[in-house]
Amino acid sequence: AQEHGFDSGEEWIETVDALSTFGIKGDAFFDVMRSLCIILQLGNLTFEPEVVYGEERSSISSIEALAKLSTLMGVPESEIETAMTKRFMITRGEEFTISLKDTEARDGCDALAKEIYARVFDYLVRNINECTEPKGSAGGFYGTISLLDIFGFESFQVNRFEQLCINYANERLQQKYVVDNFRAIKVEYEEEGINVFDFSLIDNSDVMDLLEGKMGLMVQLNEECVRPNGGDESFVYKLKVVCSDSNRLIQDNLHRPYEFGIRHYAAPIKYDARKFIERNLDKIPNDLLKCACHSANPLIRQEFQRLSDSLKEGQSTGLKKRSAATKHLVATKFRSQLTSLMSIIEESRTRYIRCVKPNKVMRPRTLDHAHTVSQLESAGLVTAIVISRESFPNRLSYDVIMERFKFLTYKYADCQLDTGDIKQDSEILLSHLLAGITADTHMGRVRPFACGKTKVYFRVGALERIETIRQEYYAERAIQLQTWMRSLQARIHYLIMKRGMILLESQIRCYLVRRSYKMKLKCALIVQCFIRRVLAKLEYLRRRNNHAATVIQTRWRVIKPRREFRAAHLASIRIQSIARMTICKKIYAAKKKERDAEHAMESRMTMMQQNFDDASTVGGGGTVFSVDEGLLEEVETMFEFLRKEIVVLRKKNTKLKRELAESEAEKREMFNHASSTEHAFALSKIRSEQLTRNNAQLTENANRFKKEISKLKTELKTQQYGHELQLREMRHEFDMALERRDAEVKTLETKLQTTTAMHKREVQLITDDAERTREENYAEIMRLREEITRTQDSH
Repeated sequence: AQEHGFDSGEEWIETVDALSTFGIKGDAFFDVMRSLCIILQLGNLTFEPEVVYGEERSSISSIEALAKLSTLMGVPESEIETAMTKRFMITRGEEFTISLKDTEARDGCDALAKEIYARVFDYLVRNINECTEPKGSAGGFYGTISLLDIFGFESFQVNRFEQLCINYANERLQQKYVVDNFRAIKVEYEEEGINVFDFSLIDNSDVMDLLEGKMGLMVQLNEECVRPNGGDESFVYKLKVVCSDSNRLIQDNLHRPYEFGIRHYAAPIKYDARKFIERNLDKIPNDLLKCACHSANPLIRQEFQRLSDSLKEGQSTGLKKRSAATKHLVATKFRSQLTSLMSIIEESRTRYIRCVKPNKVMRPRTLDHAHTVSQLESAGLVTAIVISRESFPNRLSYDVIMERFKFLTYKYADCQLDTGDIKQDSEILLSHLLAGITADTHMGRVRPFACGKTKVYFRVGALERIETIRQEYYAERAIQLQTWMRSLQARIHYLIMKRGMILLESQIRCYLVRRSYKMKLKCALIVQCFIRRVLAKLEYLRRRNNHAATVIQTRWRVIKPRREFRAAHLASIRIQSIARMTICKKIYAAKKKERDAEHAMESRMTMMQQNFDDASTVGGGGTVFSVDEGLLEEVETMFEFLRKEIVVLRKKNTKLKRELAESEAEKREMFNHASSTEHAFALSKIRSEQLTRNNAQLTENANRFKKEISKLKTELKTQQYGHELQLREMRHEFDMALERRDAEVKTLETKLQTTTAMHKREVQLITDDAERTREENYAEIMRLREEITRTQDSH
């Protein structure tokens, strides 16, 4: 999800990577995340009041949230509920159980959540410091560059213990600021014998005495916390009695018994001391402490066990018991941490950056003047500016004064620097240069400079005034040089312009002639193109007409032979049909004649048979044939015909026998072929059975191979998925490395730009200094020339 331009997923990945960089990964990372979940889940618990036998009690109404909390902490629900809603106390050997109200149970739950958060925070800081601490240095000393974001000065309608701690830290830092910026100046002024400004305007030592003196506010608060039956009002009463002589403690008769005021360096503030004792103790109940020590989360269990052991070590007698009792108070820990911080700051070179919020509505390009001035006053900057204006921001030694400004005496006829004392001569010279100028201070109007033992100190604007007079002197002398140089430069510029104009005119004429030539050349090319186009078009039309005539001729030469071929083809078909018709007619006539002869022979045989039957006679004892000669001739003719037919039939029979023998030979060949085919079929059948068995074996092998291939595919997919995951991680790492490289490149570019700008500024400063030195040398040379000229004139 994205919100306000941020991608939560990407930020989560960056957070995990950052924690892993500091060694918080694996189980340690999960312990930290579960601890944060426990803190959030503690906030989800709700308590409801109940009355049992007239006694006010409380119980946890959010059962589901309690179950989740029990799972996260690894502690039974009943133990958590008992630790939240009851307190076990031992008095004179007897144990009492006190039921808590819903508000008290809620406060205890919040205290446990705050303590877990503080322990997790300390754990992370401790690990980060251990990982970032340099190791292996030969000298054992490490230089550091640190950034301290200090507390802002706070003043509300009701100011509590937290505001007191914040303002206490501000007072310590303000004291360090005063020491760094003004105390050294004060010591220098006293050594030089110069009147010191009112240092009490910015000195807050009395406020620090009130806060952390031997009988100061912090001590009184700790004493009241360890005293039996100590209260907030008694703390305020003792503070006003013990510190009554402090001018920083405000004792107003209108104050309530639990109210007091302090005049801070920024503004007077009234504090409400209610719950000061409770918040200073900040002690988690023993029941909740034991419950946290029983947690299954190693981080919470170890941190709270360490807390429990530290509390048990404080159980002693006498003075040690009192010192151990105040050791774990919030004020003591805050003061010790602040002291450690100030000791580190004391050993370092400090730079101060004041941040001012321009408006309360957080709107750009909007300035709330009243709010801004209030912040400046609270930060003490207004007072610091007033002190700075009354002090001497500029200082020069007497040698530098005489070296830089002695030549200005020509402006004053009564300024004689011949006393022989450089301090007195410098004071005379500065009195003439700064005549009529005074400065406003708390002591009235005074001279804008003061002469010390070794240096001259200038107030705001005084040194700038003298430098202005010096620059005006140089400016007057430089005008003549500038006039001559400008005349020379103008003459050179004129000659350059004249030569450039001649060159420009020649170039323009050359350009105009060349442009005219190009235009004529372009026109000639256009005319040539037009003529060539017309000629090409005419040639194209001629060739197109010739091509059309050629195509027509080709077509005609194709069509005419085709027509002749078709006519010849039709004629040949007609001739063939007539020839075939004639041949068919002849065959038909022969067959018809043969058929007619056969019919005639059959008719004759029929008639002969009939005649033969008619000619036969039958007598008493036998048959008597009467044969005619004509009949015999017919019979002979018939026999001749039959003999011919028999010959013909024999030829046909022979032909049929030959065809039958050929058929039997073909039959035998077909039988042999069938036999060979059957043998081949049997062999094929045997081969087929072998192939079937081989096929079954191959099928079995193929199935086995398929299973192995499927298994290999699964393994390959698993490996591919693992490789893809590794590739994604490598790609993510590469992208992160690329982003870091881009960030480093941008940082280097920014540094390069900054370095380039600084280099340019330094070069400019060096150039300005060189120019200034050259001007000073030139002015000195001119002055010496004038003196030589005056000396020669006087001689």
